[in-house]
Amino acid sequence: MKVFLDTNILLDYLLKRQPFYDSTKKVFEMCLYKIDGYITPHSLIDVFYILSEKTDASIEYCLETILKLRAVLYVIPENDDRVFTAARNTSFSDFEDSMQNESALYAGVDYIITRNKKDFEKSAIPVVTTDEFIELAKNLK
Repeated sequence: MKVFLDTNILLDYLLKRQPFYDSTKKVFEMCLYKIDGYITPHSLIDVFYILSEKTDASIEYCLETILKLRAVLYVIPENDDRVFTAARNTSFSDFEDSMQNESALYAGVDYIITRNKKDFEKSAIPVVTTDEFIELAKNLK
């Protein structure tokens, strides 16, 4: 199974944000052995920025975190065609969400996992929260 992790899921996990941390941790653990997790390059950029600017983490720690994420998750390439399609997609009012959606479509994921389902309500891909995904995944072998 392939899932797309929205940036807020990455940040909930890395920053141990409550009350979301426990369920995001379970999803990350599943990405290690049970499912394929996908992200975009700009999610990694956002993570690096927030870790380096909004916490007391060193640059070295931030870069190591990016490399660890890359080792566990697949990074979907972004290109001009996807940017163009995302920018022209009037179903999304937020360009970043549209770009995330286009990347998820390109990767052929089964679910988008996010904390903000309303951001993806126009997606053709089923959108779930971490808790909803954990419940769905109980049936996975």
